[in-house]
Amino acid sequence: MKLALVLGLTLLFLAAAILITGFVLPATRDGTATRILDAPPDLVRRTILDIDAQPAWRTGIVAVERATESTWTEVKADGERIAFRLAEDEGARIVLTFDSTRGYAGRWEGRLDDIAEGTRLTVTEQATIRSPLGRILARMFFDPEAFAARYLEDLDAEVARRTAEGG
Repeated sequence: MKLALVLGLTLLFLAAAILITGFVLPATRDGTATRILDAPPDLVRRTILDIDAQPAWRTGIVAVERATESTWTEVKADGERIAFRLAEDEGARIVLTFDSTRGYAGRWEGRLDDIAEGTRLTVTEQATIRSPLGRILARMFFDPEAFAARYLEDLDAEVARRTAEGG
């Protein structure tokens, strides 16, 4: 009986400590990556905004369900669904907002700079995780900078493919 009480109190203490840690962690995380693509900004922009083609070149995206010209849902290989809205598309900047079925929402921004080598693209993703437990899990299993870098790697390959085909 005494052992069961000690174990119960220990588990309760651990659960409380995990929950408190989750509440203390910042709800919002950012990840930024930059890459120089050997293509003009117009081609890079067209490739980013060719939403319907993304399952063919983006890692982990199996489908895109278009709602309107400026709203769509990405379906990931693991079943996650992320609803996107094109918030801004002006000059050297593209801004998307998103909301995931996994309990996070946020903003994606791409900045395209026309440089001698082609296009310098800087991608920043900012995600807010609602759940305290989700914040802990995200810190353990998700690196937003690595995610942004992977997106740029995939995009670079697709831009190179389109360039080879004549744009």
